[in-house]
Amino acid sequence: MGEVRSSVRVESSAARLSEGLPQGLAAGARGSAAGLVFAGLIGNMLSVTPSVIATFGLFLVPIATEFGWPRSLVSGALAVALLGNAFGSAPAGRLADRYGSRRVILVGNTLLAASIAGLALVFPNPVLFYLQFAVVGVIGALASNMVIAKLLADSFDDRRGLLIGVAGGIGNGLGSALLPILAALLLGAYTWRVAYGGLALVTFLVGFPILYAFIKTPPLERAEQEGATAEGPGLREALRSPIFWLLATSLPIGGGCLQALFATIEPSLVDRGLSLDAATSVLSVFALTCAIWEPTVGLLLDRTWRPRLLAPCYASGVTGLLLLVFAKAFWALMLSGVLLGLGLGAEFSALAFLLSRYFGRHALGAISGVMFALALLVSALATVALNICFDATGSYFTGLLLIVPLLAWNSVAMLVLPSYTFLPESDG
Repeated sequence: MGEVRSSVRVESSAARLSEGLPQGLAAGARGSAAGLVFAGLIGNMLSVTPSVIATFGLFLVPIATEFGWPRSLVSGALAVALLGNAFGSAPAGRLADRYGSRRVILVGNTLLAASIAGLALVFPNPVLFYLQFAVVGVIGALASNMVIAKLLADSFDDRRGLLIGVAGGIGNGLGSALLPILAALLLGAYTWRVAYGGLALVTFLVGFPILYAFIKTPPLERAEQEGATAEGPGLREALRSPIFWLLATSLPIGGGCLQALFATIEPSLVDRGLSLDAATSVLSVFALTCAIWEPTVGLLLDRTWRPRLLAPCYASGVTGLLLLVFAKAFWALMLSGVLLGLGLGAEFSALAFLLSRYFGRHALGAISGVMFALALLVSALATVALNICFDATGSYFTGLLLIVPLLAWNSVAMLVLPSYTFLPESDG
């Protein structure tokens, strides 16, 4: 696992870089948490996940009807968008390291709005249809939760986990709740093409002014652009670290599998005789718990020196999944939604935080990009694999059970990981 000196407090990159900044600039590095987190929250709320992924189900039938396509052909675009987002994550992280998170987020928001608007102009050609969704996924990585988490990690230290959790959990939660409502209203009044145009306008007209006004280049990031060096290994060095592979084989895989459940819970429960309303209630509890738990986990992680507290969170995910598979009583299925939400809520906010604590800030964008790409890739493949299991067996039972050992390994990995390499300094 490599030598990690838990008894010695390692200076944060913020503390070292601030020594070389002009008077008053180090204090500016701490900035206004409220303004920056508000921008991060809005950025996540209008990112590709709420605007395209969460609303996709509403567009499936109208598009299939207009084009005369089977629904399976249309639904394949969702997997293509997720794969595009996965392949775009690593380059987006590298761009954020090189040019700064602010520039990448602003350009990403503009291009995402344009690419969503492009969906309103799609022709009934399957190749072009899939290509446009792939482009949306790739571009969506530029203004994604991963890049926003890097921005917050660059700006704050001892409150890092809480702020990443608030921006990511609440932002994605609100967006995934509100944007489908907006899309449904537009679909009810107009066509699906107009609805995509409306989502594009909201993404840019609401998102860009707020992001431009409240996101400032962190002084530490500016200092790096002027020649200072942040602490931490480069991507190649990180790839040789056992800690990297311990994280890579746990959180992204477990988190990706849990995320795939969003497209599986409702049909699996309906197949077992539950009403659609009841199945939707379980899914809603899952999503709501996840949104609330992300900032809570971040707050708890800020007060630790190693990630052991995550082990029971992932153990709860195992319990929740087993309840989902075997329970019959409605209250037990609702409890499974809560426990699964605790598991997923501790996955992605924890991943961004742990990467910053184990690998510092020097190549955080590139390292995060690789990890988040893996998580998105697993999510896309797991969604397909679960449906392949259903087609082969007539049930999701086997596919869901295969996720259990992956979540259990998450718990074990959190117990094995050593103390953080880059410990926090107070940012006031």
